[in-house]
Amino acid sequence: MSPAQLRLVETVRGHLRRALDQDWRDATYARGAAGQLLALAALDELAVARGAPPSLDAGWLAERLARLLSQLPRYPHGLFQGVQGLLFAALELDRVHALGMAEEMARDADEHLMDCLRRGEGLPEHFDLIGGLSGLLVYAAYREQQGGDLPLAEACLRRLAAQARPDGTGGLSWFTPAAWIRGFPMGDVHPTGCTDLGVAHGQAGVLAALAYAQTVGASGAAQGRELLLGSLQTLRRHEQQGGPAHFGVAAEEAGGSRCAWCYGDLGMAAALQLSAQALADPGLEAWVERLLQSLSRRPLPSLGFSDAWLCHGSIGSAWLLRQLAPQRAEMAARFQRQHALEGEGGLLAALEADAAPDLSLLEGHAGLALVLAELQQDLTPALHWSLPFLAGRRALQARATAPA
Repeated sequence: MSPAQLRLVETVRGHLRRALDQDWRDATYARGAAGQLLALAALDELAVARGAPPSLDAGWLAERLARLLSQLPRYPHGLFQGVQGLLFAALELDRVHALGMAEEMARDADEHLMDCLRRGEGLPEHFDLIGGLSGLLVYAAYREQQGGDLPLAEACLRRLAAQARPDGTGGLSWFTPAAWIRGFPMGDVHPTGCTDLGVAHGQAGVLAALAYAQTVGASGAAQGRELLLGSLQTLRRHEQQGGPAHFGVAAEEAGGSRCAWCYGDLGMAAALQLSAQALADPGLEAWVERLLQSLSRRPLPSLGFSDAWLCHGSIGSAWLLRQLAPQRAEMAARFQRQHALEGEGGLLAALEADAAPDLSLLEGHAGLALVLAELQQDLTPALHWSLPFLAGRRALQARATAPA
């Protein structure tokens, strides 16, 4: 690791430790303490692997984990922004550090979620990955992989199926009503609603969640496969031909999208790679390759990198590309160079000049430090911090087991 990279990672570690010692205004996976605690523990694991002393001890981690679990009543159901994201972080920390603290509370929360899914009450309206049913499906499949005996995934699939729109020819899609996007740029473009195609809030996220649940053998496999195949059929119809980009932001909107995890061809490629694993379909792997080949030919300004973060930034996109296609190292390096680390205007200088930097996992320095540390050490932490991103085969790398 270069001196500048090491300095950035260590600076972020220090900021995370101080932030987690203070009051928490946000405890979520995406932007708050759950993601920050996962990031700090994973960074500590990588630091120990390169010969540095650990900065965390079991007592400190147990105290923060208890505090995280105490935040559950404050949040609605949801993966990136809700209860299931907090539980995922707690369970991963428990799994790796054998603290024995999260499982009992997770079982109670799972029973409550199962009751909500059966009754159709207390659930998010949205179908998306960030805060909706697709994110709940990912959590449900993760829990069943750990040995949970509730058919949570099957219940999530039933709810997703009830929201699906069949096209009469076997295709399925999920529609975003105007009320969900009013006041946002997408709502301005689509005042009557749209068929969102992104990973974060649209069809690609549903596809990735379905594929993950199918691949890990979660409950409801037959219905999940049917939904997966229907979703793929619809996406084939919405793929654009002859242009630089294959998928736009919404099906009703001509033109491409930026290169990012949240929207565009790169995130779609991750969802399709998981689908290829779920269906053992080499044709889907070929589709992924076509998307990545097109991205490699696009001029850099058209990729729309406005920041460096995991959600929609240059270094985040480089990380995702390395998960999907390690052989495309030069393309990933080209993405990463769009935001320099060193120099007067570099990321390190900006971090060191900021007394209160954004430390979120999704759109801040926690995610940035993690991907830089992983890249330089060529090592993946035992903590499966990135599972909610469903980054292609990376989502399958760590088969979670129940704590001893």
